[in-house]
Amino acid sequence: MRYLTLKEAAIFHGHLGPFLTIGYRAGELARRILNPINEHDLQAKLILPLKRPYTCIIDGVQCSTKCTLGKLNIRVIDNKEDEASIIMEFICLSRRKGIRLRVKENIIRNISKIKDFKEGANWVSSLSVEELFEVSMINI
Repeated sequence: MRYLTLKEAAIFHGHLGPFLTIGYRAGELARRILNPINEHDLQAKLILPLKRPYTCIIDGVQCSTKCTLGKLNIRVIDNKEDEASIIMEFICLSRRKGIRLRVKENIIRNISKIKDFKEGANWVSSLSVEELFEVSMINI
């Protein structure tokens, strides 16, 4: 099954930026760990502030997982209270397992100091999974 590349995701989204890259990397990790059998086998739940630039994560997840608003296999929940708390959960239906990713708070703080979108995206791309996310498995 072919997925969009990060470069293609940037074309879809309109530009390459750090939050798009976070979402893309989260979806890529979820796919690698959960190994869905097709584009209907994976579901995503994103908990984040419903305002830019945080919502750019949604496009990254859609492009890297094929979880889309149109297929209704992605849910977005507004986290108004805590802008530093971004959580992404992915469930593989056929394998009955899931993964929960929480963006580390220092990542959001550091991104806010970077003024250039591409520079921020490159920085996010350079981080290891362990530097970027707190990862835990979900039992379903």
